[in-house]
Amino acid sequence: MTRLRRLAGLALLPTVLLTGCNAVPDFNPGVAVRVEDQTVSMGKVDDVSTAYCEYVETQLQQGQVLAQHYLRGRVAGSLALRNAADQFAADHDVTADPAYDAAVKQAEQGLADLPDDQQQAVIDVQGADSYVQAVEKSVGAALGASGDKAQVAAGQKAFAQWLSDNDVQIDPRFGVSIDSGSAAPTDTSVSFAVGDTAKKADADQPDTDYAGALPDTQRCG
Repeated sequence: MTRLRRLAGLALLPTVLLTGCNAVPDFNPGVAVRVEDQTVSMGKVDDVSTAYCEYVETQLQQGQVLAQHYLRGRVAGSLALRNAADQFAADHDVTADPAYDAAVKQAEQGLADLPDDQQQAVIDVQGADSYVQAVEKSVGAALGASGDKAQVAAGQKAFAQWLSDNDVQIDPRFGVSIDSGSAAPTDTSVSFAVGDTAKKADADQPDTDYAGALPDTQRCG
């Protein structure tokens, strides 16, 4: 399983997520993600983002800086995806394919020098897609599919339907949604960037010069 094997390396992925300007009117205070009747708190997103940033800083080249909202968006999307996959698995009375746990154990060996919170943050964020695929494989097998590829395909189809049938919300400030079984950037802003600084803040790719001018609390690196 390609994505499960890739988890073992846990290389810093280049994908970044955009941040919108508005907040969700019907979100309770402190709620970042809602999947059916379960929630992920803003505090959880902040804690994982802080630990993940500390790891990312070790991967950035000298002088590189990343605006914190890119990381927070990615963290929120990953936690939402994992929560949805957990509920999807529970509905089918399965757990993630054992290959996922094996990949995590192998990854932990490469992350052994990191504090526990950083290790967990890296696995939670960079291993989210692998976790989903492991759940999809188990669901596919439970649905009667035979062979790894067929089981994953069946599970992906079932997960897509589950996401369509169930309520998954992410606070728009994170600029990310669950699309086709993965966390994907989504433009949730109700305004348009006009000035140069605003355009840099809303760029598809992080602007290191812009990020370098941000206060320490708003940047990583």
